[in-house]
Amino acid sequence: MEFDQRKVLTLAGTLVLAGAVVVGGIYGPSAWKVFMNKTASGDQVVVQTPPVDNANATQGGANGNSSAKSGSPGASPAASVTNPPGINVTPQGDVSGPKKYKEPDTKEISLAPSIEGFFGESGLSDNTRDLVFSTAWNIHQYVDGYLFGPNAGPQMNEQDIEKYIVFHKKVLESQLKKESGANKASAFTNYLEVMLNRGMDAFNTKDKVRIEQFHQEVHDLDAHLMRNDSSAKIYGATPFATKR
Repeated sequence: MEFDQRKVLTLAGTLVLAGAVVVGGIYGPSAWKVFMNKTASGDQVVVQTPPVDNANATQGGANGNSSAKSGSPGASPAASVTNPPGINVTPQGDVSGPKKYKEPDTKEISLAPSIEGFFGESGLSDNTRDLVFSTAWNIHQYVDGYLFGPNAGPQMNEQDIEKYIVFHKKVLESQLKKESGANKASAFTNYLEVMLNRGMDAFNTKDKVRIEQFHQEVHDLDAHLMRNDSSAKIYGATPFATKR
């Protein structure tokens, strides 16, 4: 059988283009920033073992394996899962159809009283507030999609979610260096660093229990602390969680 080389190349190009369109629809515009950032930068991102807290920071190699296990002495207030891992628990909100990536809507920002004091004239700027909100919003979507399927959120595998968290952490760190009032909000910003490290490590090791633990934290950060959504479930998985 003879093949027309031009037709074969045209077909191959069409398939590659179709694949790019599909990936773009699944990952969303912000996800592309991860890969664009990684391609444009010559620096390698090193995922380090997350410190448990400032007093008892423990670090391992750059492979992200954590020496801090759930429930170990000195663990942070969010280091234990509040309920048995909810891998098959029905997620909050509408799950009637596949969900694609949704851009953060800063109009939904409504800071919980427990973190209001970290922002404003004597603390972190509105730019940092918006960035923390976007970080929580974006990561929450993909973790929901990973745990509960395409009807709960957009889809990424463990490795790509880890890269996604690394990207947001780097952007947040860069912004905090510009903040004159960052030291006054250190209790909150240090917690964010620990939480994101913990998420990176959980997805790096593909540990379902620790991924669910991280899900509870990022859910509370997004829905409870940054949006103060009274209709959303609260796990109480952060040290800033408040009772209703």
